[in-house]
Amino acid sequence: MTKAKTITTADRFALKQRLVQQMLAGNTTLGQISKVLRSEGLQMSQTEVCKLTGLSRQVVSDIENDSGNPRLDSLRSYFKLLGLELAVLPRQRTELESLLKPPVEL
Repeated sequence: MTKAKTITTADRFALKQRLVQQMLAGNTTLGQISKVLRSEGLQMSQTEVCKLTGLSRQVVSDIENDSGNPRLDSLRSYFKLLGLELAVLPRQRTELESLLKPPVEL
């Protein structure tokens, strides 16, 4: 059995940034990025996440598979562990893109 490569804080930040950008671009789902951040970024199993958050394995699985109907407090607890916050964003791509552009300086 091979041990996973230790990931640095800078690598974890870069991974998180890349995954969130992919999600905002519509190229991946919240569940997909959460699974990668948990397994590669934090190098944790679902069981370890459950112990730290108090969530059931089914809830963690549902979040990572974009299924079920997890409660808002469960989502907050899970994403807090990953270093993320839940946010409200516009569904329309054009609206979202305009929000993501750097502000125009006056």
